[in-house]
Amino acid sequence: MEKITKVKIYAPVDGEIKLIENISDPVFAEKMLGDGLYIEPKSKTFFSIFDKGEIVNIFDTKHAFYLKVEKGPTILVHIGLDTVKLAGKPFNFKVKNGDQVDLKSEIVEVDLAMIKKEKLKISTPIVLDIHENPGWTIHDVKTGIVKQGDEIATLSYEPVQVKADQDLSKPAPITLKEALKKGIKFTNRYEELAGKIYDHVGGKNNYSRYYNCVTRLRFVVKDKNLVDEATIKKLDIVKGINWNKNELQVIIGGEVEKVKDGLDNHLIHLQQAQDFELKNPNAQKQSFGKQLLNLIKGIIMPVIPILIGVGLINAAQAVLQQTGAIQNVSPSAAFGSYTLATQLIYLIAGGATLFMGIFFTYNGVKYFGGNPLLGIVMGLILTAPVIFKGNLSQNSMGVMTATPWSLPLITSKIDGIDFVWMKIGPSPGSLITATIIAYITVQAEKFAKKRFPNWSLMLTVSTFTIFVASVLAFFVVGPIISVFEAGLGYIFSWVEKIPYGIGTALFSFLWQPLVITGAHGALVTILQIPMSIDPDPYIQGLKTINLLGGTTIGVFGQVGASIGLLFITKNATIKQTLYGGIPAGFFGITEPLIFGVNLPKVKPFLYGCVGAGAGGFVAGLMGAKYYAGINTGMGGLFSVLNANGPNGDTKSLIATLVGYAICIAVPILLVMFFAKERTGEKFGLYQATKSLNHFLNNKNVAMDASLQQEADALKTFYDNKEVTNKIKLFEKNMAKIQTLQSKISVLESQDLERKEALAKRFSRNQAKLESQKNVDQIMTKLDELVNKINIPKYDDKIAELEKLLQEARAANAPIEAEVEKLTQDNILKAKAIGDKLHKLTNSELSEKVANKYYNAINSVYINYGFTSKKDTKFTKLEKQEFKMPK
Repeated sequence: MEKITKVKIYAPVDGEIKLIENISDPVFAEKMLGDGLYIEPKSKTFFSIFDKGEIVNIFDTKHAFYLKVEKGPTILVHIGLDTVKLAGKPFNFKVKNGDQVDLKSEIVEVDLAMIKKEKLKISTPIVLDIHENPGWTIHDVKTGIVKQGDEIATLSYEPVQVKADQDLSKPAPITLKEALKKGIKFTNRYEELAGKIYDHVGGKNNYSRYYNCVTRLRFVVKDKNLVDEATIKKLDIVKGINWNKNELQVIIGGEVEKVKDGLDNHLIHLQQAQDFELKNPNAQKQSFGKQLLNLIKGIIMPVIPILIGVGLINAAQAVLQQTGAIQNVSPSAAFGSYTLATQLIYLIAGGATLFMGIFFTYNGVKYFGGNPLLGIVMGLILTAPVIFKGNLSQNSMGVMTATPWSLPLITSKIDGIDFVWMKIGPSPGSLITATIIAYITVQAEKFAKKRFPNWSLMLTVSTFTIFVASVLAFFVVGPIISVFEAGLGYIFSWVEKIPYGIGTALFSFLWQPLVITGAHGALVTILQIPMSIDPDPYIQGLKTINLLGGTTIGVFGQVGASIGLLFITKNATIKQTLYGGIPAGFFGITEPLIFGVNLPKVKPFLYGCVGAGAGGFVAGLMGAKYYAGINTGMGGLFSVLNANGPNGDTKSLIATLVGYAICIAVPILLVMFFAKERTGEKFGLYQATKSLNHFLNNKNVAMDASLQQEADALKTFYDNKEVTNKIKLFEKNMAKIQTLQSKISVLESQDLERKEALAKRFSRNQAKLESQKNVDQIMTKLDELVNKINIPKYDDKIAELEKLLQEARAANAPIEAEVEKLTQDNILKAKAIGDKLHKLTNSELSEKVANKYYNAINSVYINYGFTSKKDTKFTKLEKQEFKMPK
């Protein structure tokens, strides 16, 4: 079908035509919904604005409709301003969706008097969204008094063409002459975009810190007026922005991690990364839960690849030991007596594990805005005592063993073993200690920079910081944390004694919550105290620590929950996280799954813990054992070696495998049947109305009839199957769009890596020219490298995917606009409910009840990360007011 290039628009009613920028509604005046005009109607019957067209969509509230010209664009006709509140009462449509119309076709009869009686404007915008209709523009608007059927404007189409010199995605080919003169450097797309975001946020002086979640880059902003919102929104990677008090949330989607890394690199290049201030007195804080979750993510997530690598090396060591390729290392034997292969693998596998705390303090100091090098130093100091053997002991066989230096402060005898309740000593893997010390380090550094004279800073800042942080670490923080960890270990030493699999069930259920707190490492150390005193029986398989079998069961419980979520989610960003996290989970690393998906969604995390408890119970009841003398690193699938033991315990192995199967299967089923990816609008509104009634009852205020009517109207709106089908279609389209975006991003990253590798080779070969030897051969090689860089490798695939993406966006545009419109209309209704509730109760807490309506209405947008949940939780003090009589 040949596309037309010019369309006339005709007046739908008698009235006066005015420019759209003069309308009283800023949404239309600022052309957020498109360019166009508006008419002040003088007659009540609206006709078609095209000589040939089709009714594409009539809004459920009947206040607006989309009309598509034959072979041309789609236009929105919005009758009156804020008339959505009238729930369709003034509008009597003469047509239905799909009807063909012309200039003589009556579209709708409008009761203008009713609209005016409600003190609403009858101004009727007629707008063209150029984003949904690329290439189309509106012009020749004829203002003034018109009659129905008069020509009032023209639509024109011109194919969108991007000039070669303006196509930033396809830069001009590099010439050998230019490369030799300037070198070859590729600007990372994400770093470039991050730099633009950084500039438009207002630079480093306008925010206290930045971080990211699953879909958003977040800045704690000092002055909102310095943020250029409009320019940020225009960046191609930005899907929108959202404010949560003083926190600016730039909505990006699945590529947010790369943009965050790009911003890190951008700041390093500016040499400004260490000048940030952690505190900002003008910024309003997030809830404690969100702060804690972001803190843990900020410290742990960067370490995940290292944890995986170290874990796999430890697992490989265990496999080699089981197969006899290397020897089992006993602390009671001389290390030099083992084979060279055994020594090397043991050093590689054990060394990184032993000093893992260094990574935590490094990331902690970096997260809090300090000098990361000080984090490394403090990590070394905290873990250093493990290499100084302070305690020597001799067992009954006369074998001497040495344990890391520590100074017990409070001890007692438990089961014949000296149990240490408080100590001064090393903290090689304690996340809690590392986080606290990281914060102290940053504060000490800032204090020193402010207090000491400028001429002495090079000498004093690091010296003061290291000394203060170290003293507090060993004499204050360490002992306090050791009491907490010892208490936890003592409790679980009794849990281990609970029979019939109940002890293992409890441990398995609680394992992942303990991982979140960071106390899990210390707990394992305490449970292994008997093994540290006399390791040989454990290495030989004569003794076991069965409770530790619950660690892998706890891990697999979260993996099962994630697999269940993978079956039900439509969100491509979440799927991407799950695809990367599930394999890591099978090797014992659950942090990407926990912090990326399960914990933020709450129910999958809880169901994972429940499944772990079920698996632990069955495994313990069937006689599963854990041969702790076999080091399998992070565990995961390799923990079957701990279950089998050095001597082949088939009963334990079978019991453990059954436990694994149950702890994975149970969460899958629980998530699939009981966890919804998002709260449905209808159910959310039901809960919101329930809270509304509860709030009024506690305030001893009777339900107002109009308030009840508005609340019921919202619930009734989402009872309409046509509405829910539209939202489902929007979700389906968004999933497709996100998948295509992800594929394009992967190819772009691969192409950039390829070009950067070739550029490095070019640089190395260019350096050889200085020797004046084999110049011709080198120049030939350089020319070949330049040609390889210029030859596109993924352009065709990317172009194909971009075409599909453009088609997907175009197909989604009408339904997206409709869902957006109905959502915004209902948000206004929710606001009206909140205003009436506030008027009835005279309580500021009514806002949190209204927020429940907002969250229910925005459920689909919250799920895709386009907006954030509003706060609906009451503090302890607010709950007291909540229950106070009026």
